[in-house]
Amino acid sequence: MRKLALDLGTKTCGFAITDADIDIALGLETIHFAENEFDSVIKQIEFYDQKYSNISVLVIGLPMRSNGDWSERTHMCFQFAQRLKQHFNRAIYTVNEYGSTIKAQQSLRQANIKRKKVKQVKDTMSAMIILNEFLEYGGSLVE
Repeated sequence: MRKLALDLGTKTCGFAITDADIDIALGLETIHFAENEFDSVIKQIEFYDQKYSNISVLVIGLPMRSNGDWSERTHMCFQFAQRLKQHFNRAIYTVNEYGSTIKAQQSLRQANIKRKKVKQVKDTMSAMIILNEFLEYGGSLVE
């Protein structure tokens, strides 16, 4: 069974999915949408649900502060995770994604990716980091 991870922002969402056979995170894409218009994200998840019919788990990164406190964005992402729980009949997990975007940008720059391309793919790469974090350490089940 596959797992789909999201790096949710206010205007973008990066997606990553596991391979069908083994748990390797593969980047999919980053979508852009009007600020806080999360219906677009749900539609994209539905698209992936049809394309990859065996998605059993959704993983959402929670952007925690460095001290572990919740920010406004953390609450936004958690509320979206709860919305997904109501919309989709599968397990929804959250993962502390503190620093995932910075790690993604650093990895891309070390690979000599141009700044413009880094901006285009950083959210997809962040979703891959979130998914890898989940695969290695697990996450918190949204009840």
